[in-house]
Amino acid sequence: MEKDIKSRVWELDFLRGFSIIMMVFDHLLYDLASMPVWFSNYATVNNEVIQGIVGLAQDYWASALREVGHHVFIAIFLLVSGISFTFSRSNWRRGVKFLAFALAISAGTILIETLSDLNIGIYFGIIHMFASSILIIALLRKLWNNDIFILILGGVIIILGLSFEYYHLGFIAELNISNFWEIIVGTKGYGADSFGLVPYTGIIMLGTVIGNTFYKHRVSLLPGLDGKWHKIFTFTGRHSFLIFLLHQIIIFGFVILLGMILGYRF
Repeated sequence: MEKDIKSRVWELDFLRGFSIIMMVFDHLLYDLASMPVWFSNYATVNNEVIQGIVGLAQDYWASALREVGHHVFIAIFLLVSGISFTFSRSNWRRGVKFLAFALAISAGTILIETLSDLNIGIYFGIIHMFASSILIIALLRKLWNNDIFILILGGVIIILGLSFEYYHLGFIAELNISNFWEIIVGTKGYGADSFGLVPYTGIIMLGTVIGNTFYKHRVSLLPGLDGKWHKIFTFTGRHSFLIFLLHQIIIFGFVILLGMILGYRF
């Protein structure tokens, strides 16, 4: 996307920023809710303030609000990412860049998991899915750059994903080479962050169709609503790549450091 802020489509930055902020909030509460699992002396420290916060985080993660909101915010982020796909000069380079970061995250989290009792290994998470989806869509559009084809294929992938959710196929107990493809596709999950290609690649595909249809000229559809009121969201949206990659590392480090300061130990 163009680096000049004036050339950016404000509503896309707004939606991307809003979904990223909600993603950071969601992951923060996940890390807080995981403190009893991560710290072996959690019960003996008996910090009432932390226990209250952890209890609220656990209630949120068990709530219908989180279940519905999680899917909504991810869908918004991926749809906008699909629209941005149509703005990019090189989605091949973009996909490879994300894939390199994804592999680095896997290496780091798996190493920490191996050296400790923390179950934080990420084998095929949201960044892996996003990078793979970008490369797959770039290949498909290279072979046949037809929006109707992409729209139908994206719809089929989303329907398949909804069927996976309906049958609740669950998580793999033990990872091996023979079942790793199930994690990549999305029929099974494994690790601290698991996002299969199905249905999420389909959502990005729909975003590319929206981009080609409604944002062909890369201008706002809602110029009359532009203003200072959305700056916190559009600022976040403009820096979503960096926040997307680093936020969980920062949040995890913050929660662990806070716990250590308060006397919690592994």
